[in-house]
Amino acid sequence: MGKSILFVDDDRTIVEAVNTMLEGMGHQVRMETSGMAALSVFSNNSAGFDLIITDLGMPDVSGLLLLEKLLKVRADVPVVLLTGLEGQAQSRARESGIRWFGMKPLSITELACTVESALMEAP
Repeated sequence: MGKSILFVDDDRTIVEAVNTMLEGMGHQVRMETSGMAALSVFSNNSAGFDLIITDLGMPDVSGLLLLEKLLKVRADVPVVLLTGLEGQAQSRARESGIRWFGMKPLSITELACTVESALMEAP
């Protein structure tokens, strides 16, 4: 059975491509291109989401700051951080409790494995 996923990325092309991939896997997806809009959506219905996927680099709020705010609303929701950067950004994210990462560009197989892993291992 599909899960409800909040997907956040400022690049509309990526949002639409990932949405297609996730829906093809049977999930329901709420897409947002603004971190602040995603925070509002999640704050109003945090129980309605099984997973959050967000990009690291966005203009209105960084993915790490967004995740900190989202996890204050609901600490048990699993999150996947998408990034094209390695090293320091991932280290900082791990310190914040982020366990799942997707390296851009992401294939359908990589996305599927990361999403399924996060959903299965989540508390």
